[in-house]
Amino acid sequence: MANSSIVRISSKAKEALEELSRKSGEPMLYVIDRAIEEYRRRVFLEETNIAYAKLRKDEKASKEYDQEMAAWDTTLMDGLDESETRDDGRKRTPGKKGRKKQ
Repeated sequence: MANSSIVRISSKAKEALEELSRKSGEPMLYVIDRAIEEYRRRVFLEETNIAYAKLRKDEKASKEYDQEMAAWDTTLMDGLDESETRDDGRKRTPGKKGRKKQ
């Protein structure tokens, strides 16, 4: 590893780290990296939830957001053939504009 640092951790954290390393069969450095990444993602989601809750408290901004999402939702199947499936595996069911003339 090109860059590394020495960081002090409590004896309780070291014991937990050693146990996780033993159970997973992975080096302690890998366990630390993985734990930090999972924590980073959790913090990101918490911040996202806070921002979303703030948006929902603002009636005007919330309405604008919903309108924008509705506009984007109409683009999900653009350009797909009727025989193609959606991401969830269901067959495409086109709206009036998407129907082929017979």
